[in-house]
Amino acid sequence: MKSILENINFKLNIRGQLTLQVLLLVGFLFMFFSVSIYFFSKLYLEKRFFKKLQDKALTTSSLFFDFQANNIEIQKIVENTEGEYLNEEVISIIDIKRNLFVFSNNLKKEEFHRLFMFRIDTNSPVGNASLGAYKMAYLKIKDNSGEYWVMVSAVDKIGERALADLKNILVIMSFVALLFIGFLGWYLANKALAPISDIIKQLDKIFPKNISKRIIYTNFGDEIGQMAETINKLLQRAENAVFTQKMFVANISHELKNPLTKIFTQIELLEMKYKNYPEFHDQIVSLREDTLKLNHLTHSLLQLANIFSNENALPLTEIRLDEVVFDAVSEFKKWNANKNIEIDLESFPEDEKFLIVKGSEEALKVVFKNLIDNACKFSVNQTALLNISVKRNQVKVEIKNDGIPIPKNEITQIFQPFYRSDSTSRGKTGHGVGLAIVKQIVELHHGKIGVFPQEDGNLFQVTLPNLFYWQSNFKLNLISI
Repeated sequence: MKSILENINFKLNIRGQLTLQVLLLVGFLFMFFSVSIYFFSKLYLEKRFFKKLQDKALTTSSLFFDFQANNIEIQKIVENTEGEYLNEEVISIIDIKRNLFVFSNNLKKEEFHRLFMFRIDTNSPVGNASLGAYKMAYLKIKDNSGEYWVMVSAVDKIGERALADLKNILVIMSFVALLFIGFLGWYLANKALAPISDIIKQLDKIFPKNISKRIIYTNFGDEIGQMAETINKLLQRAENAVFTQKMFVANISHELKNPLTKIFTQIELLEMKYKNYPEFHDQIVSLREDTLKLNHLTHSLLQLANIFSNENALPLTEIRLDEVVFDAVSEFKKWNANKNIEIDLESFPEDEKFLIVKGSEEALKVVFKNLIDNACKFSVNQTALLNISVKRNQVKVEIKNDGIPIPKNEITQIFQPFYRSDSTSRGKTGHGVGLAIVKQIVELHHGKIGVFPQEDGNLFQVTLPNLFYWQSNFKLNLISI
């Protein structure tokens, strides 16, 4: 039973496991008692029937040996004595020495009683035997004329019907009892787990935007109350950590952005001032590029920190994903005029309503600008290929490039912050933060992002639920970035 529970439990929740365990335990006990009742009832009916056969054998022996009644008189008396209880009754008296039937109420069954004689314990003067459905009681009688076996056999049809009725009753009662036990087990498990379900609902409302709230529980003295109290302590520590992180991000954003902007502006002025001095101008240009990289890295890190720390929900708006993609392409081209973006419209849906999603327009622009930049950067011809399509209740945007395929063992790692593949990023500028930001934003929109290395490059696929899917499945609060 333990192995059965181990094989089934992994597919069930705790409520289902408790219900199944109660059902198996109580059901096993109920079946044990049902089988015991049937077994002991069968023994009792057999014992009672053998007692009737023995009484009939004693009556027959008394009539034959004590009262010297003839065969006809014995047969009449026997037929009028409890005939309704003994079906297919056969009574025989056999002279042991001569191996001869001296009395039989059914001459056709004499050979049948001879078969029974092989089951008789000759050392016992009284006993019982069975042959198929027939049961027999026998007596060994001694008198002046010799030794005799008095045998009475019959079929206990009344007992068989009683056992059949008892079996049907026990089967029906077992089935009803199992249903009742299953329902009772589910009810008791549900009642026992109700406080945990309530805690889960409260926790679901607390995260991520109400972290200042705490779990409310009436009895903090029991085990569940102790768990709730421990969770409240954890919530307090989490709130302190989130507050500290938010303060750090807010302060560092202000403290870093303004000085970096000033530094970049001053470098541009120096570049203009010393453009006619090559020995200074080259160093200033190099300094400007390094400052631009630092500015980009700082902006990316702050974006990533905001995604994890800021729980303020953005208002949900209905947006067309194709327009977001086109805007992202336009903004990317402003700062990267030497990069090429080709958009394939062959799979574009006829009905534009399937392109409508709910989400943050600015956040999704960050997603596609990062993916376009990543595709162009690691391509052999500075080109990214875009395709927009609709499948069922999802909008799919594919961004492909021609370049070195990403190794399969690195696919799950490229979305980790600061991870850069040695095989594809060698000689390329970057910090390994962009794809981490992309993954977080896509998941906040309940979407999926996949990477599919191909022979001549890599394909990034972003899948987002469209408006119809959202209306039937989600009420999502997006985290601001």
